Amino acid sequence: MAPHGKGDRRMKRIVLTGPESSGKTTLTRALARRFDLPYALEYARIHLEKHGPSYDCDLVHEIARGHLAYQQEQVPATTALALYDTDLQNFLVWCEVAFFRCEPWLREAAAAERHHVYLICEPDLPWEYDPLREAPEGREELFEKHLAAVQATGRDYQVISGHGPVRVEQAAKAVMKWLGES
Repeated sequence: MAPHGKGDRRMKRIVLTGPESSGKTTLTRALARRFDLPYALEYARIHLEKHGPSYDCDLVHEIARGHLAYQQEQVPATTALALYDTDLQNFLVWCEVAFFRCEPWLREAAAAERHHVYLICEPDLPWEYDPLREAPEGREELFEKHLAAVQATGRDYQVISGHGPVRVEQAAKAVMKWLGES
C-alpha cells in the first residue's frame, strides 16, 4: 500500500482504474456485493454503447462531464463510502494517450476529486474482446500511465493483480484498510 494522501476521513470513494480488460467492472461489482456498498459503473461504456464507439477529443470531454453527473446520480454526495468504476483520472489518461492533450477544466476537476483512493488493476487477465475495446496490445504501457497518473495525485492506492478469488481478496484487504480509516 502506498502511503499517500489521507484526505477527509469521513468520505471516501474507492476507484477502480487501469487499462481495458483488466477486470475493473467485475471487481467493482464483487466488492459492492461483499461490502454492501453503492457504486457507479464506467459512464464512458454506457455512453458509447448507446451512441456508438466513435469518438474524438471533444466527445471524450463531453463524456467526462456526463461521467461526473452519472456518478452523482448513482452515489449521493452524502454517502460516506462508495465504489467508482473509473474516475476523471481515467479520462486524463485517455485524452493524453489518444489526443496528446487535455482540456484544463478536466485537469482541475480531476485534481478536485480529493476523496478518492485507488485500486489499480494490472492487465494480467486474458484480453476479452469487446466492440468498445481498442488496445489488446500495449495494456502494460497503459497500466504504467494509469499508475503514474494516480501516483501524481499523491492519493492512496493499491495495485491489484492475480486471477479470480486471489484478485478479489487483494482488493478486499485494501477496502478493509480504508474502512478502518473511515
